[in-house]
Amino acid sequence: MLLSCSAITPVMAADAHVHSQPHGKKHHSKPARPPEQKQAASAPVPPAPNPPQNTNLPAGMLPTGLPASWQATVLDTLVTPQQPTAANPKATASTPTPQVPASMPAPPPAASVATGPDQSAPSTDRILIPLPPGMGIAGFKSGNNFVIVVDNAQPMDTSALRGDGIFSTLTVTTLPDATLIQVALPDNRRLYLSQQAEGWVLGDQLPPGIDYGDRRVINPRPVSDGILYPMRHPGRVLAIKDPASGVPLLVGTSATDDGGILSPRTGDGYDVWPTTEGVIIAARSPDVSMRATPEGALLSNSGQALSDSGTAVYASDVDLKWLGLRNLTDVDLEKRFHKTIIAAADSEPAKRFARRLEAAQAAFSLGSFVESRGILTVALEDDPEEISRPDVQFLLAASELLSGNADGASLLKGPWPEGQQRATQVWRGLYLAATGGHDAEAAHLLARDFTRLKNYPRPVSETILPNVAEEIGRYGSEEDLTALNEMPSSSPYQLAAAFRQLRMGKRALAHAAFQKLSTDKNPLVAEKALEQVTALDLADGSITPAAAADALDSIIPDARLAGREATVRLLQADAYLGMGKWSDALAAIDRAQTAYPAPLGSMTTPLLFQTLAKIASAGAKETDKDNLLHDAAMLRSHVPQLPPGTQKAEILLAYGKMLLSLGLPDESAQAFSDAIPMLDSPNLRALAGEGLANADLQRGQPQDATDALDRTDDPTLPDDIKGDRRRLQAQIALTSGNPAATLSLLKGDANVASLDMSARIYEGQNQWDAATDEVRKMVEAEIPTKGTLTKAQQALALRLASDATQAGDSATLDWIANRIGNRQMDDSGPVFNLLTRHDGDPMKVTSNSELQ
Repeated sequence: MLLSCSAITPVMAADAHVHSQPHGKKHHSKPARPPEQKQAASAPVPPAPNPPQNTNLPAGMLPTGLPASWQATVLDTLVTPQQPTAANPKATASTPTPQVPASMPAPPPAASVATGPDQSAPSTDRILIPLPPGMGIAGFKSGNNFVIVVDNAQPMDTSALRGDGIFSTLTVTTLPDATLIQVALPDNRRLYLSQQAEGWVLGDQLPPGIDYGDRRVINPRPVSDGILYPMRHPGRVLAIKDPASGVPLLVGTSATDDGGILSPRTGDGYDVWPTTEGVIIAARSPDVSMRATPEGALLSNSGQALSDSGTAVYASDVDLKWLGLRNLTDVDLEKRFHKTIIAAADSEPAKRFARRLEAAQAAFSLGSFVESRGILTVALEDDPEEISRPDVQFLLAASELLSGNADGASLLKGPWPEGQQRATQVWRGLYLAATGGHDAEAAHLLARDFTRLKNYPRPVSETILPNVAEEIGRYGSEEDLTALNEMPSSSPYQLAAAFRQLRMGKRALAHAAFQKLSTDKNPLVAEKALEQVTALDLADGSITPAAAADALDSIIPDARLAGREATVRLLQADAYLGMGKWSDALAAIDRAQTAYPAPLGSMTTPLLFQTLAKIASAGAKETDKDNLLHDAAMLRSHVPQLPPGTQKAEILLAYGKMLLSLGLPDESAQAFSDAIPMLDSPNLRALAGEGLANADLQRGQPQDATDALDRTDDPTLPDDIKGDRRRLQAQIALTSGNPAATLSLLKGDANVASLDMSARIYEGQNQWDAATDEVRKMVEAEIPTKGTLTKAQQALALRLASDATQAGDSATLDWIANRIGNRQMDDSGPVFNLLTRHDGDPMKVTSNSELQ
């Protein structure tokens, strides 16, 4: 139930303390209560029933002894916001917003729930606060207590809590229009809130599975009638007095986990307190009021815009204290800068660095980032010890980044002090967006605080925001893209909106938007839009890769002026890949790296891998030696650029085969040796081992070849790879002078290479019958009964005829003569005819003179 009423309901006085204290605690100033309230408070609380098992919370989230849903016990008449009573006749959704003076009296609490924790049970580090959906809360630290304000009267029976830990001090006070939960803090530990389906989990440990440093925070922004604290599902706005100090507080609750306010702020007539959830405003002026709106809690001055000092809208100390940002007009920013420059020049040595730091901050707010960097650099030359300060490091890194020096901004990656890590995330996102390679992460970090960046002084936001919007539009998730719901109407933001449409799958709308922007007066916008039109047309098949390459080539001059030549070159390389022009693609990648010398990371690596893989694949099949040399040369100059991994190893595998074909066994062995450690697949490791063994054989190192096979062996290899390795072992045995071992390894192997090896051994031993049998099997596999004969097939036929003649095997001579038939043979034809025309006596033709 979401209640977005405008009423500020006074619900608690400064002395309205919880009536029941933990064991060992005593009241020192307890207000008088009516007899019926005393009787209710002293009544025993019935034990909570055993709950059903909660299957929705992560393991370990539900503490021991706490049921999935507390059993609420109403101890007195409960007043809900929708049901006004005699005690609270004006507490309705339509109640107008009253002003809250500092001396505002507050009524006593309507009811209280007593607690009595069992000190014998083990302590817990998380508790579940069961609240129905739509009920808003705010959480903040008050003195030595952590306080949660619930925007409805929600009685709770806390007798189910058993523990001696920090939550043994938990108390719950039910008020007419709110519920107050307090936990005494024994030290400076931090408490965390996270929302679950059953309610809210409060703990003194980080919530399991939740990146608390990445959670949402409330980034206030000035609007026409005040300062808005945006929330996705705002709850009611209440007025209470701080339990510890008695200061009047305006409480803006949230029904969804929107985070809180990172750092305290001081405005004109009010203070903003840091919160874990919701918004807490300490009103120092009776004219300051706050009301709930559908967009969030709106802080105003009697319903009008606040006269702000330029500091309260900033959500973090990083913005206000580290960067020194001020919410001022351009004229006032100029005045501030000149004032700080003069003050720095006139400062005494003891205050010199502080004054220079203020001048650097003023230059930064003015958008003079190079000047800010220069002032700070000179200051650090005179006072180098100040560089140890986080605020100084951060301002210097931010100035470097916005001056165009991403290398000098590497400090923005962090780490930073724990209390500032969430506030520094958006600048880490700016750094990642500038350097590339982590675009999805950068888009997420920037989307989280997009409204915060929109609040920066105009010179800073106009520098940052267009690129931020584009980064989110290009790479943001579905949730991240919602940050772009409200943007200015200028063409850089129209470009971001077009990328957003493309990201959401609305290609037609995105194409139309890019087409329109391709003629924009802003040359950078026009160039980026034309890139996308060409890329979309190529992907959709509307233009050929050749046409896309030509179109991209035509915008290279504009892209160079816009600093985007590298990107266009990479798009051009992709078009060349589509045309099968691997060399042109590689040349385009090289030009991209020349245009942008810094490593292009994720932009270049996939294209480079794809291009080199195509070159390697084609080179492995190449028969022309000149082309093979060209392909090998391209691989040799680019493979070292590739990061280690399986993809690089596979390219090295093909490269090694190419080098082996070129008769370069030493270079080939090195390529195979480099590939083997990067290969996880047993099959690929086996292939690399075979390549290395072949190279070692060509180098005359048979023992090294055996070692290469042994260390790349695997029992799970398929039969075809095992057969290849067995034949290679036979070759090693033959090279080592052990033909018997070779024949033993090849026995029963019908592979043509095995038959050829066996036949050659038999031929060398004059075992012609055995040689004839092996060669005939080769002919059966290699020479078809019909068709033109290749030179290799003719040579094989002649070989069989020769071996059969030596063996006196007339049947085989007749068989091969019939298989060849009258098919044309080249130079080997006359000799083949003489051998096969034996007239029943195959030994008739044996002399060299007859063969000639």
